[in-house]
Amino acid sequence: MDYFEDIPPELLPSISQYLSIDTLNALVLTCRRLHTILQPELEARITPENGWRILLWAAAAKPHVVAKLLSPPHSISPGTIREYGFNDTPLHIAAETGSIECAELLLRAGAYPSDNCGQEGFSPLHLATINNDVEMAELLLDYRAIIDDTFGGDGFSENALHRACASGHLALATLLLDRGANLEYHGHYGTPLGFAVRNGRADIVDLLLARGADASVTVSLYPLLDGSPPYPRDANLLYVAMDLRHPSYMLRHQRVNPGKPVPKWDGLPLSQGKKYMLTTLMAQGASKDATMATISNHLRAMAEAAGRPEKEFLDIVKRMLKEAENAMTDPSFMGSK
Repeated sequence: MDYFEDIPPELLPSISQYLSIDTLNALVLTCRRLHTILQPELEARITPENGWRILLWAAAAKPHVVAKLLSPPHSISPGTIREYGFNDTPLHIAAETGSIECAELLLRAGAYPSDNCGQEGFSPLHLATINNDVEMAELLLDYRAIIDDTFGGDGFSENALHRACASGHLALATLLLDRGANLEYHGHYGTPLGFAVRNGRADIVDLLLARGADASVTVSLYPLLDGSPPYPRDANLLYVAMDLRHPSYMLRHQRVNPGKPVPKWDGLPLSQGKKYMLTTLMAQGASKDATMATISNHLRAMAEAAGRPEKEFLDIVKRMLKEAENAMTDPSFMGSK
């Protein structure tokens, strides 16, 4: 700093024009004398585009900088992706990093709570959901974030409730339902209940069924497959909960282990979690007959994927369902998880 102390004050503004905004800011913060002389130059450099860049940086954890940029004389607009051509908005940054104070400042200044960014089309609410950030999700919903907005490469994969259900985020799923999320909104793996069943989230399944979710729905199995034989394209939730090997298992096995026999699959004995899921769904209207119809229509391919003869495979499936049916008559089991 001795070097700068020796520079005549009137010379500093002339030098400043050759410095980057980052270097200029660093010098302004160095000492009071430099701050007094160079601060006006620094302020003049904060154009709308530069201000937006700084706002993106500050939104992660620097609410005092965010507040300054949003206020006069700068009054930087929190804007949208389309205004400046970036991949994120400051609100996306705040939501992703869990910076509640920054997010609230941006929303108060008019940030759009449902802007979509990136190839997946994430909104701030999606990012809060992925992070299981209930406080951030609540704030965004207070500012009217679109609750059923979807994200995914095709724009249809899932929404916030789907992700919360798949991830087992009970408090967040409860918040979304309380705020009006659609209980039967379809994504790649069907309704929110389909996402929960597929991922074995018993607490979420209980929540959704208590709110009136339809356990008899048909959901997609593997949306990236075309569904032509030997691939069942969809099935009911009881089939999903059984966690049988899909015929596509054969393709993966042959690719990874060429020439090797398929290891045998066995669905028995049922784990407590799987038994609870099966009995709960059956009690709520998921059809055993519909499940068996799907299996029968693709029996050869499914038995091959299981590494068993068709009759043997079918016998295991029936025993699985029978064990679940028997558990339905056991009050002590039905009250457990």
